[in-house]
Amino acid sequence: MLLKIRHALLEVANHPNAKQSAVIINNELIITSGCILQPYVRPMLPFISDHSNENVCPSTKIIHKLQQCLLVNAQDVDTDEAQHLNSLNYQVTFDRRKLPPAVTHPNHNSNVPHILTRYTAKLLYIFSSKEISRNLHKMLNSMNYNESQTKDHNEVLLTSFLVLTMRPTSVTAGTPPEKFERFLEHIAHYLRYIHPIRPLDDVLTMCTPFGLENFYKTISIGKVSNVIGKNGSLFVLSNNLPLGCEGSAVFNNKLRLIGLIISTAFQRNNENLQMTIAANFAFLLRDFMNQLGIKITTITIPREPSNFAWERSLVVIEANGNQGTGTLVKVQNKKFIITCSHVVFQVNSTVYCRGVDGEFESDVLWSNPNYDTAFDVALLSTPSHIPSRYCVRLAQTKPCLGQTVYNAGFPYFVNFNLKYDFNPSIFQGRIIKYTPAAIMSDGCVQAGQSGGPMFDEHGNIMGVCVSNIKMDNIVYPNINNAIPIITIRSILEDYAKTNDLHILNNLVANPDIQRIWSLQPPPVICKL
Repeated sequence: MLLKIRHALLEVANHPNAKQSAVIINNELIITSGCILQPYVRPMLPFISDHSNENVCPSTKIIHKLQQCLLVNAQDVDTDEAQHLNSLNYQVTFDRRKLPPAVTHPNHNSNVPHILTRYTAKLLYIFSSKEISRNLHKMLNSMNYNESQTKDHNEVLLTSFLVLTMRPTSVTAGTPPEKFERFLEHIAHYLRYIHPIRPLDDVLTMCTPFGLENFYKTISIGKVSNVIGKNGSLFVLSNNLPLGCEGSAVFNNKLRLIGLIISTAFQRNNENLQMTIAANFAFLLRDFMNQLGIKITTITIPREPSNFAWERSLVVIEANGNQGTGTLVKVQNKKFIITCSHVVFQVNSTVYCRGVDGEFESDVLWSNPNYDTAFDVALLSTPSHIPSRYCVRLAQTKPCLGQTVYNAGFPYFVNFNLKYDFNPSIFQGRIIKYTPAAIMSDGCVQAGQSGGPMFDEHGNIMGVCVSNIKMDNIVYPNINNAIPIITIRSILEDYAKTNDLHILNNLVANPDIQRIWSLQPPPVICKL
């Protein structure tokens, strides 16, 4: 059975109005992220764990069930949860008709139907995936839920999913009919042919940014940057999507449905993070069918290693409560780790690192005392047991505009299992500006990637990632600065030849480089 996947816009027409993307499968089933219910499912304090208590509000009962990964049946009209959910007005909009002609002829009938059609939708179920919920909870590094906490109820909805239909008579209360079961089994059969998701896989997202019909069916093409969890229940995309794209379908390069967007931005430690996170469609479908009591063949999609050849050259650095990224480098047969000075701070101190083969201690050989300016560089020692094949070489050519680059590292919210899982993120981008002071790229960089490498297509390190561009207190994660290796290459080579640490003092940038790095305006000659 072939599946017909349509993009749709789901709207909750109650006040406040909420819109977000959704997926329609064979005009039968509508699936979207549960975050659309955040304005309407808000537990009242105090949070009571006993959801059977008559004194608790329906939102509390809904959140508690989802926390326990219990199915919320909106068709069971005798429950408070169903009554609250059915009080909302669900509408789904999608294009069932052909596009109108681009040019209207004089004799053509002007009553051309609109491309978009809106239908009333009925909510059937809300469910939470245990595997997806557990991994997102670790990723956000948040506290465990207890009876007194409701501030993170939105996180519960992030890993929950709505199942709706435009045919309310097709499903009745209680056990789903055989037709509905067969339909879900066909979807499960479709998933058997999906291959594991790996970093740098090409993906296509169909979405409606900001929930505006004007942007209906917007296409966004990107790559997988990271795969989260033992079996890859979550994955991170390189293309940043705006609000309203939650619930969008993610397709692989064969245009097969592989995921559903669950988040495009969130907060961690009072820091706004813009990152597109998708749930593996196989996991959410499997959990939904299990909660319905439908027996299916176990879906196993093991996480495979990435094809990123230079992943083994990366190290995680932990120093004084800070986390950053470093790169194993070989220059003139001398091995060392290059990173940012604001990651390690102090010279002659010891930091803890982890590479692909395990943990080790490293000494801070040199660190720029002016770590808040150019060049924000530090060098660390490399243990003798690190093979030379793990080290990368310095780039020998100047960066070119439009050149493909790979920003790699360990963002805080991705590296949630450091002791047991070596799992760097890789973000592909392009160089958008180059000066001797900085390489600017549009490849994503997040907190925790400081000191990480910017690779060229041959695996040479051509830059050290330092920071995002920040203007008017707004951080732009897809516009970032890196230290050009070509500018500091000769100094690093001289150090490798002589082993004289004093040579590295030449890495303190001159005033002209400092001016460019700090985004001070250049001199302007006025000839008006």
